[in-house]
Amino acid sequence: MKTNLFLLLVFSQCVLFEPKISKVPDAYVREEVMNSEQKNATKVLTEKIIKLNNEVANQRKANALTSQAIKISSAKINKHAAERDLKRTKESYFTLKEDQISAKRYLEESQTVELERAKEETRYKTWVQKEKEDRAYLEMKEASLGELIAELELVRSEIAVKFQESQGKTPADPEYIKKEVYETQYAEKKSDARRRLSDWERVKSEAPSLPKVNLEDSFDDSK
Repeated sequence: MKTNLFLLLVFSQCVLFEPKISKVPDAYVREEVMNSEQKNATKVLTEKIIKLNNEVANQRKANALTSQAIKISSAKINKHAAERDLKRTKESYFTLKEDQISAKRYLEESQTVELERAKEETRYKTWVQKEKEDRAYLEMKEASLGELIAELELVRSEIAVKFQESQGKTPADPEYIKKEVYETQYAEKKSDARRRLSDWERVKSEAPSLPKVNLEDSFDDSK
């Protein structure tokens, strides 16, 4: 029963990412009826699920940070635009006043600010593309996690069938755990994982060509 309790812990951690997946009741997954191949498959798949679940959690956090970075970049663009417009207005004021020295200074300053705005706009577009790709990547990882869990559930259903047979039960009995249900589920999750992988690759291939930028400059108040 230690194995079952361990798997239950794993599934409770993964439920955030695969809430709709059907699980084999732990009461039917008995270690005493497992063969060596099933024990090994259960162990290997569980380890893969834990690792991938952590990767999904980390990617979700990274995506949340990117979302905040986009807000910061957008705010900087607006700030630079407002500062540019202010300096252009001052340039016009001093031009009318025939103070050419001050007018020239504000013209140069407005051009410098506009350059920074343009640079930040490029960084913003790069952040947005990164978010798009990372979302597709996360969906692909989540689908892969679903596939792994479904594969593990398929193995567990095979164990459940053996246990039920050892108890003299047949498919005609109420609440009988049928392997076919989990075979169908695994096939669906596997297909979804392949589709999500294709979606991620398509998003990357359709990415617009943007100049190379240092995204970290979005957090530099001097830029």
